[in-house]
Amino acid sequence: MSESTRSATGGRGTARWLSTMTVIEIALAIILVAGAGWLVRGFASLRTTDLGFTADNRLIFDVAFLGAKYPNPAAVDTASRTLMERLAALPGVTGVGATSNFPFRNNLEGSLIAQFHGETVDPAHPMGTRQRIVSPGYFQATGTKLLQGRDFGPDDRPNTRPVAIINRTFVKRYLAGRDAIGLQFSAGYPAPDSRNEVTVVGVADDVRQKTVRDEAEPAFYSPLSQLPLRRQTMVVATSGSDVGGLQSAIRGQVRQMDPQIAVEFELVRDLVSATLGRQQLGMTLMLIFGASAILLAAVGIYGVIAYAVSQRRGEMATRLALGATPGSVFVLVMKQGALLALIGTAIGLGVAYLSGRIVASQIYAIRASDPLMLGAAIVLVAGITCCATMIPAWRASRLSPSGVLHTE
Repeated sequence: MSESTRSATGGRGTARWLSTMTVIEIALAIILVAGAGWLVRGFASLRTTDLGFTADNRLIFDVAFLGAKYPNPAAVDTASRTLMERLAALPGVTGVGATSNFPFRNNLEGSLIAQFHGETVDPAHPMGTRQRIVSPGYFQATGTKLLQGRDFGPDDRPNTRPVAIINRTFVKRYLAGRDAIGLQFSAGYPAPDSRNEVTVVGVADDVRQKTVRDEAEPAFYSPLSQLPLRRQTMVVATSGSDVGGLQSAIRGQVRQMDPQIAVEFELVRDLVSATLGRQQLGMTLMLIFGASAILLAAVGIYGVIAYAVSQRRGEMATRLALGATPGSVFVLVMKQGALLALIGTAIGLGVAYLSGRIVASQIYAIRASDPLMLGAAIVLVAGITCCATMIPAWRASRLSPSGVLHTE
């Protein structure tokens, strides 16, 4: 009797331990599946995000107009214009531009404080903005839309009125319905410098500058012809034909101008892919972890229910011998698995929601309370749990009462 009691007690202890582990596995599966769903949803949103520029059929390369050949800004401006004209004449080239800072290249951008003409700076709400320097034709070369006004042109020279093109976010945040064209403002740091006052001649669409997931900041563009830079990034839009041959032709044109300039090409599409690649890696790892957690939960709940059935074989056989139907025994076992799944799901949902609130700012376009992702995680884990429980439940309903009771 004592031995039988110890055996029963040990069996109940083992069952409780296995049940606890299974609940933890189910909760973990819910958390990881929801996390994987968030990452998949975020990645899908990233792939369809409007970057503000065209990545396909664009290549970029850096140039540096250094040395005695370029003694002053005027010489730099002339060299830059000449190179762009030569590149634009090459077969297969549909647009050429230059910039101080091409998107996704992790170049530092200075933060400036802007001030409209005739207004004072509000220290509590300063007008922060970025400044980017681009050549005439840059927006056409990158596929960035001009929403209003005009592009920079050959008449924007160092000795003419300083002009600027602002982006859509600048308009939304600071203009409050005012007409942008003709507006004058100055910018500087730590305070605006009235000597740098510019007149707005156009409005450009927003561009994702840092990464695909980082939204555009207020920014204005200054013409490269008024602020010549020795180091520039050339952007070449192509018809998509022989890119390799075009690269050779570009190298030839640069070499004719200045053999000292080294040219290394980068495809804009590769820049975008590299940004998406980090998100894709995280998504893939989370999917692997989620699948592993589901497998562990399925194996765990199968083991617990199978163990419980083995411990209650005599009870099940007695029920069947006294007139219980196989269906009722099947439902009895399924209820035990459903209880474990319910507890694990409740815990998993709570932890997933709290975790989602923490990481929502780190994953693009997700909400911790996203019902689609949480619902999908519940349905998937519940389905796997149901399948894992059905096998031992089916076996329990097919027990032979005479055989089991004779053995007992």
